[in-house]
Amino acid sequence: MRGCTVTGCLACLLMAAAACGDGSDGGGSDATMGGDTGVLVDGDVLVDGSVNQDGSVHQDGGVNGGCGQDPTGLTTTLDIGGQPRTFVLALPGGYDPNRAYPLIFAWHGLGGDGQLAQAYFGIGQQVGADAIIVYPDALPLPDYGGETGWVLAPTGYDFDFFDALYDHLVDNLCINASRVFSMGHSFGGYMTNSLGCYRGAVLHAIAPVAGGPPYYGSCDGPIAAWLTHGTADDVVLLSEGEAALDTWLAANGCEVTTTATTPDPCLAYVGCSREVHWCPHPGGHEWPALAAPAIWAFFEAQ
Repeated sequence: MRGCTVTGCLACLLMAAAACGDGSDGGGSDATMGGDTGVLVDGDVLVDGSVNQDGSVHQDGGVNGGCGQDPTGLTTTLDIGGQPRTFVLALPGGYDPNRAYPLIFAWHGLGGDGQLAQAYFGIGQQVGADAIIVYPDALPLPDYGGETGWVLAPTGYDFDFFDALYDHLVDNLCINASRVFSMGHSFGGYMTNSLGCYRGAVLHAIAPVAGGPPYYGSCDGPIAAWLTHGTADDVVLLSEGEAALDTWLAANGCEVTTTATTPDPCLAYVGCSREVHWCPHPGGHEWPALAAPAIWAFFEAQ
């Protein structure tokens, strides 16, 4: 998303930016861990200090090597190709280093940050003590007036960030690597759809809210997908959400038939290799009340 200037609605910005470049710095992630003081997550675990890491991504599923480790001292800053990248980490109250937890990536929208996403997504209240949630922070994008946002190309630095962050967490926390999920709103919904497409070997299910489809070629394969979009959305148009839905219907080999599912007005598609749920709501570009409980219920069911 470099080398051009685009203006207009968010969906228009994203489509134009996709044609302008992929945000790649031309090299690998070269990920190492920084030494910034961390944050107090859920009032239970103070994470700070530093560790070293090679940036590779685990894709074998199952329980990872972070089980049994004390999370005290876990950094919340990574160095990605010389650029410090930060995130908010929410560990469950009473975190048990010998219990393998699901991991949820939660991506904020344009101009936001991880702390804001944590405040309004409401997913932490739904998962309680049953999952680890990470809220990454985006970098400012010149093509968006310096507002924070995501580079959606699989060759871009935000995919390097995802890869290194995933590796960092599964090597230092007790995570069930076969139950890794992604969710996000608006620009974060686009990021979630892109990750579902190009990191399907890592993610088990996705839940984009008011996001559009991936732009950079064919997806890796099927993945469970829960999508919601406001029918009156004038920031990311409903057609963008419908295009994302079409991507997952094709990737999962779904039929056109649907059945009603909870919560209302959600629909479940029939004949899919992995579940696909579509939940249009009558609102605009907001985070709907149905999102957090329905997303967690969908993730739990996968």
